[in-house]
Amino acid sequence: MSSIECHILDTGYCLAHESVMIRGGRHTLVDCHALVALLRHPQHGWGLWDTGYAPRMVALTRTWPWRAYGLATPLRTQPEQAAVAQLAQFGLAAADIKWIVLSHLHADHIAGVLDFPQAELIVARAAYAGVAHLTGLRALRRAFIPDLLPNDFAARARFISDFPDLPLPALGGTYDLFGDGLLRLVDLPGHARGQLGMLVATAERQLLLAADGAWMRRAYRERRMPSPITRLIVDDWAAVGTTLEQLHDFALARPEVTIIPTHCPEAFDEEVRR
Repeated sequence: MSSIECHILDTGYCLAHESVMIRGGRHTLVDCHALVALLRHPQHGWGLWDTGYAPRMVALTRTWPWRAYGLATPLRTQPEQAAVAQLAQFGLAAADIKWIVLSHLHADHIAGVLDFPQAELIVARAAYAGVAHLTGLRALRRAFIPDLLPNDFAARARFISDFPDLPLPALGGTYDLFGDGLLRLVDLPGHARGQLGMLVATAERQLLLAADGAWMRRAYRERRMPSPITRLIVDDWAAVGTTLEQLHDFALARPEVTIIPTHCPEAFDEEVRR
């Protein structure tokens, strides 16, 4: 059976208080790495799951109003950590990336999109509709920086609206990206409008790339919400809780699946540092 080749990459990190990431957490700063996945489909070639941080985000967050984003989540990244800069170790260049799945459109997930001008962009229709018209402070409120998206975004996008394919336990219906069961998108609402997760079938294991459905694995394992202060930035507070419960139940039903939340320190240690 065909399978996906998958490499988890680190594009840098921001600093956040654990007590904000998970209710009852420590009052200490945590490195929240922005993980992306470099994926090779046997027929559709190389693609990415998110693009993480990139140098342009450092530059943008030195100017207002985006500087407020940088002050809230201080960024630590180097140019060589950009996804496009890491391709060389796999013998790849930007033009080799044929498709990019964007879990949602928060700045820390899309800062590298401009580095891949030829790639098809796969995103939930609701995610784009929710931010396409936003500028300035209204965009900042949604953790969205418009200058990170290319002018031809809508023309290059494949918009996902429905999840009509084989369901996953607790998570519901999927969108089978290439019709072969190797990459299956799921709806993970709450943190951001139109947030997607993706089940990836590699030769060795299955992964659920969970985006910001949880910031830490402990959150869904222990069924612990983030701090109430995050109500200021999330799209739907009630749905944040529902998604955490669904991830909890999915983890129990499918313990063989490795769940990778984008910013989880434990996931970073297992997938990158080790």
